[in-house]
Parts: sequence; structure tokens; C-alpha cells
Amino acid sequence: MKKEKYLIFGQKLATEDIANQDATVQTTTSLVNAVSLLNATSGTDGIIEVQLLKHADHTAGSAYTTTNGEYFTINSSGYTVGASNGVITIIPATGGGNDAVNGVTLSGTNGNNDFRVNLLKHIDGGVSSPCRLVCFPASNFVGIQTVSTTRTDICFKSGSGDLGKNFQLDIIEVTHPAGNYKELAEMVSDAIAPAKSGAPVDFFIGGNSGATGTTIDNVVFNGNPAGITAINIALDS
Repeated sequence: MKKEKYLIFGQKLATEDIANQDATVQTTTSLVNAVSLLNATSGTDGIIEVQLLKHADHTAGSAYTTTNGEYFTINSSGYTVGASNGVITIIPATGGGNDAVNGVTLSGTNGNNDFRVNLLKHIDGGVSSPCRLVCFPASNFVGIQTVSTTRTDICFKSGSGDLGKNFQLDIIEVTHPAGNYKELAEMVSDAIAPAKSGAPVDFFIGGNSGATGTTIDNVVFNGNPAGITAINIALDS
């Protein structure tokens, strides 16, 4: 029996800046869609990284070395994440034990509590927008389309079920160096080749290189001969 092959695509891991907060920080779908995918273990499981822009009137626990005007990463035991609501609550560095070590006492002055939350693992997906992680069966591949010298679209039959005469497409918008259409076409051909049937293919899984904090490199099929730098996922609704 022929095994189906699946191609996996993930956009760049998101970063969300959330300004002027108190001890409770609400993430939004610009970080992960839906925020209900963030739960109580998101910090300890390494799914998110929480950073704070240091001000002179912050009191950081003994675990930290900080510089005013620079972001620093709050240890995962220095905050909690709500169960399925994406709410991050900072533990103040008061009292003893873990709080005095890993907690951070925030400022009472408006504008002095600015956070940055980095997504460290792809966890979102589905049909809602924005969608940053998708998996397509190779049998749904339709073709590729040159949009410009630096962008080529990889097209799949829509997962919405809209497959009539004028059916819509799910599209992976690929950014690459000028003129690399041929190399991208060869990457796609190799990825869906029958000889590789039955195995999932990580075609492009974006990292967060360049973001403040932990750096995660892109994962790209076959050593990235097309020089893909980014993708955007555009699903038919």
C-alpha cells in the first residue's frame, strides 16, 4: 500500500512586545493563535521566553545580573502562565525562597514595565489567521508560481474543501534570493519524490534568529539550495 507523504511548513517564530503592563501580561494571537494553546507549563516546557526591559525601579531576584535599558530573560520559575488563556503573571521578588531568587518586583510607574515574549516552539496551526504551522499531503500539491524575482508560491489544494471548478488554493509564499526559482522547484520536486514516500518532510521550519534572547536557526529541507529566507502561510478560508 502506498504511503502518503506530508510536507511541513512553519513560519518564523513570533515575538510580541507588550508595553506598559502590571504584573499580569496578556499575550495575543500575534504571538500564538489561539492563545489558549499557551498553558501552565509553557514556560517550564520551553515554549515561551519572557523578557523584561530593565528599569532602575525594578527589583530583580538574586538569580539575575541586569543592566538598565536592556532586556533580560525572566526564569521560568519567576512567572506563571494561566491554564489555556495566555496570561503571564510575574512573581515579585519579595519574601524568601524561590521568589527572592527568581522573582522580579515591577515598577509602579506607568510606562516602566515593558515585556517581550518570544515563542521558542511552533505550537499553532489550523485554518484561523494568522496560521504559522501547516502540514500538507504531497498528493495535494498543485504547482509553483513565480510572483517576483524573490518570491515564489508553492500551491496546494485547499483544505477548506472548496474544490469546485474554480477551487481556491492554500499557498506557501516563499522568499528567496533573486533568480532562485529553479533551485526552489528542484527542492519541491525532491521533497515530493516517490522514493521518499511515507516520511514527513520538514520543508521549512522558521526559527527566531535575530530576536532578542534565545536564537533558534531555521530548519530547511536538503540544506536549503534555494536559499529560502522566510515563508508566509496563506490559507483559503
